[in-house]
Amino acid sequence: MKQSRLIVNVYALLILALFAFSCEQSSRAKAGASAPDAALKDLQSLEELQKLFNQDKGSPRLILLLSPT
Repeated sequence: MKQSRLIVNVYALLILALFAFSCEQSSRAKAGASAPDAALKDLQSLEELQKLFNQDKGSPRLILLLSPT
């Protein structure tokens, strides 16, 4: 009984150590990556939106339509 509890504790510690190591590595990878220049733009026309949208072909794009009402 004591030996099986010890084995369970050892496996639990190994799993926690692996989890902590993977979290540390992913945070380092995120810190090293540079964020793209993102800015909000107040567009005046639909043509301006289309031009900017087509300009960034091949990269992820997000369009937010916000209304005060």
